Amino acid sequence: MTDSDYTYAAAGVNIHRAESFVERLKSSSRRAGHTQLWPGAGGYAAVYPVTENQGIALTTDGVGTKLLIACQLKQYDTIGIDLVAMCANDLICVGARPTLFLDYYAVGSLEETQADALIAGIVFGCDLSGMILAGGETAEMPDLYDSSHFDIAGFAVGDVSRQRLLTGDQIRPGQKLVGVASSGIHSNGLSLARKILQSDERHMKQLLTPTSIYVKPVNELLEVQSEQVTGISHITGGGWRNILRLNKQVGYHIDNPLTVCPIFSELGKFVSQDEMYKTFNMGMGLCLVVRQDTRVVIEAFASAGFKASEIGFVTDKTGQITIAGSQVVLHN
Repeated sequence: MTDSDYTYAAAGVNIHRAESFVERLKSSSRRAGHTQLWPGAGGYAAVYPVTENQGIALTTDGVGTKLLIACQLKQYDTIGIDLVAMCANDLICVGARPTLFLDYYAVGSLEETQADALIAGIVFGCDLSGMILAGGETAEMPDLYDSSHFDIAGFAVGDVSRQRLLTGDQIRPGQKLVGVASSGIHSNGLSLARKILQSDERHMKQLLTPTSIYVKPVNELLEVQSEQVTGISHITGGGWRNILRLNKQVGYHIDNPLTVCPIFSELGKFVSQDEMYKTFNMGMGLCLVVRQDTRVVIEAFASAGFKASEIGFVTDKTGQITIAGSQVVLHN
């Protein structure tokens, strides 16, 4: 097979169709009450005001076909961490402090060892993100799920003040970009990765490396340097195009990307470079837009054990990401 055969769309995931559906959903669900919502960066979380200066942020997510890898390898102790991470990392993109988490666990037949390992991961993820596991739902549906298969989803709540709220509207050309390293593939692009690596158990195990949780350093940073940060992008489905969600009136140039994780070097043997950046995080789990002083941002992540560095800057090329040293240009 050629590089062009290995695409996210060919693996059954059409990002553009999904984005189109989300836009239709926004339009069809719009009601008068939506005007009360505060704007939030990139649609990562909805923000509802409870007082003039205080709001609650809400988001929900899952871990996709990473579950199939856990089932194949019979390793269930990390995907609960992924579930919490996907929600918590979205909350911090609007400046929120994650506080509460609920899970939904649907199975064909409840298997206690699997369930215990899954919940242990969720609890551990909540501890890392400072959230309380407030409740959840376990549903047995043998007619819907094969006995060995299951699905999980998470719902998270955070609190955010107007002072900390990130909307992306303060992003301007000339501001700096700071990239924060991922721990690996995280929880997106797995449908494509599985197609390529399904017969390679060593690399399949690498795909189960849990998603990094960036809550602690972001909370500390926004407590003391909120005026420096104008946007935060969680690099999830759609790869580096997620950065464009923050503000579509500007562009972004990346000239010093973070080191690519080994798993991406392996996938890159089969997938075109353009497709890699549109599908995977490519070693960057979080991208922050900073007015000028990147040093304080980098130090905040370093103190929490995360590698971070200045990777580029904001441009006036509307809706476009350029990556130096490659032919890759990403658009809305």
